[in-house]
Amino acid sequence: ENTDCEGRLAIADALTYAQNFWPRFIVDIGTLTMDIKRGFGSACTGVLTNSDTLWAQIRMAAVHTGDRVWRLPLWEYFTKQVSTSRSVDGKNVGSGRGGGACKCGAFLRHFVPCGEWMHLDAFGVMHANGFDEPYLSRGMSGRPTRTLVEFISQLVCKSCP
Repeated sequence: ENTDCEGRLAIADALTYAQNFWPRFIVDIGTLTMDIKRGFGSACTGVLTNSDTLWAQIRMAAVHTGDRVWRLPLWEYFTKQVSTSRSVDGKNVGSGRGGGACKCGAFLRHFVPCGEWMHLDAFGVMHANGFDEPYLSRGMSGRPTRTLVEFISQLVCKSCP
């Protein structure tokens, strides 16, 4: 429906492929919607997930690293906007105005029919200006890499005897 939204199609392919390996959960990261930057600026990474457990784990990891994360809703309202069409099974942008990040999440969720999944949208935090975050120099920020490393560390440490 919109060729500017091709990133979510690429991630949809990866989500579908990942399920061949029966993962415990799937985490994908991308810079898919300008709506994240419009809504949050560079304040946080947007999180869309179908799992309260994954949300709690990434939130705790972010508390430890100082990177902020904010959970966005995956309401049925947005699912209807991406799945109601006479011509296609799923629309990559959806109908109606606004809610672009949530419609993106609803679109991606279609490709994870079972299991836990979390999408991190780093559009707003992908660049640093060299001033707002004193620990980051100007340019690509690498956010939320520290939070992802902490997230994985917490998972590994939980399973250690």
